[in-house]
Order: sequence, then structure tokens, then C-alpha cells
Amino acid sequence: MFGEKNAETIVYDNAIEAGNKVLANVNVVKMFGKPRAKKMFRLHASANKGDTSILTEPSLDLVAGDRIGIAATNYIFDHGEDFYINSYNNETGEIGINGTIVFNHWGAAESTADKYNGVDIRAEVVLLTRNIKIVGEDVESWGCQIVTSDTVEFVESTGELKYRNGQMLIDNVEIYNCS
Repeated sequence: MFGEKNAETIVYDNAIEAGNKVLANVNVVKMFGKPRAKKMFRLHASANKGDTSILTEPSLDLVAGDRIGIAATNYIFDHGEDFYINSYNNETGEIGINGTIVFNHWGAAESTADKYNGVDIRAEVVLLTRNIKIVGEDVESWGCQIVTSDTVEFVESTGELKYRNGQMLIDNVEIYNCS
């Protein structure tokens, strides 16, 4: 039943409804991916429209195939971009990306915090790749649902109620196309 793409709504524990493509949990789920040395760093030089590489700090834990996001450095919220890394030079901090920069992103070799009341305004670059991935299949424009819930169940053998506290403890896990 759980592998069927068009399964009808499932009601479990007589209380919680969940459709198909669901990770449903009424107990404890723990997922801990491989920690990465640094998940957020800054541009060390501006990245301009048309560039195919960016400059960040050296000696990061980056490899070809990792996905990164570059935050917007203007007032337009959707001017952030994401790319896959083609190459990373561990000595210079240069990252070769799988496309071209569409929007300008401001960067500098040193922090701007002293000049702007403690705010470093260089573009943030975020490592998006994780080694544990929960990926929802995109069918009919929706992926999957993750549901964690508390529940109470009746234990017939003892006649007592058993309380289950739903918990999901995750760290270094990528969740894509899920809600």
C-alpha cells in the first residue's frame, strides 16, 4: 500500500488522515547526516551577471556536485540564485559553477561589519547539499508530505491507553519537494 502512487487517503490510529506520498510518524524518527565544516560563507569578490565562477574563502569542505545558493544583495527578494559546483580551488576559494550568474551579488575580501554598524553586507553563499535526502516525486505538481503527530492508542491486552509523542529530530538532512 505504501508504494502505490494513487493510494487512497490512509487513516491511521483512527485520528490522523494522510494522503499518498507521505512519511507519517507517531513515534520518534532520528536522521543525522554527515556534518559539513561550514554551511554558510561569504563572497570574497563581487559576482556579476554573466560570470561562471565566484570567489569565496579557501579551505572549505566543498566538492564538485555540491549545490550552493547565493543570496540577493539588493532589495529584490527573488534575486537569489542556486548552482551546482563544477570545481573548487581549495587554495584560492574559486568555485566554478554549472551556469552563469544572472543577478549581481556584492562581495569583498574583508567583512563590512565595522563600516555598517556590525552588519556584513557581502552576499551569503549557503551549502545546500546534504548526504541524507528526502525527495518527493513531482507528480501533478506536488511531492510528498511529512507528518509527525502525537496519538493515543488503546491496548486491548491491558485495557489501557498508550500515549505516543511524535518527534522528528533531524540535522544535516535535505528535504526537497515536500511539505
